[in-house]
Amino acid sequence: MIRALAADLPALWQAETTTPQDRQRIARLLLERVTVTVDKASERVDVQLSWLGGLVTAHTIHRPVSRYDQQTAYPRLVQRLKELSRTRFSSSEIAEHLNAEGFRPPKRTDHFTSAMVLRLTNQLGLTRRPRPGSAVGLGPDEYRPAGLARKLSVQRDTIRRWMRVGWVNLRKDEAGHHILWADADELRRLRRLRQLHQLPRTWANKARLAELKKPKQRPAR
Repeated sequence: MIRALAADLPALWQAETTTPQDRQRIARLLLERVTVTVDKASERVDVQLSWLGGLVTAHTIHRPVSRYDQQTAYPRLVQRLKELSRTRFSSSEIAEHLNAEGFRPPKRTDHFTSAMVLRLTNQLGLTRRPRPGSAVGLGPDEYRPAGLARKLSVQRDTIRRWMRVGWVNLRKDEAGHHILWADADELRRLRRLRQLHQLPRTWANKARLAELKKPKQRPAR
């Protein structure tokens, strides 16, 4: 039985009765030389094992590195961050995506966090796509629909209805989100517009109704 087990090295190595110390002794007896080549520009470490009898096996392992750009996956990580930064995901959601896709930060850290994503996107100069309703990208006297609704103390659906019928001055940003312009005069008109349903639909009020519905021409930007 002992001779049979000795002739089947994989079985001997994996046997439950073989201790880690036994495996070390087996390796010392059978290994003639171990050659380790470290790639200083990445986390890659190539290991070549020369066994007694002439067999040579090669393996690749990974060592901890201190910087992102030392990782072989760094170009793919940058590309993925660019893609995720164009979405509406928060930093924590981006971190979850990176972890699920197998990306790992350096310095023996096993997962990305929201703070890591923020630091890395800032270092790379990646601008995050603002969430709908964000004040990012607004100029003077400009509002998102929700912001203008709060300013006028009306429902957001009211603002949407005014947008559909052309009673407000609006444009779209690069992401296709609506931005409404209203200076002090326009805000006064829109506040009066809230009372439009109370104004009798008579011939005498026709001109006033038309004036209330007409948005002010925005000055040249």
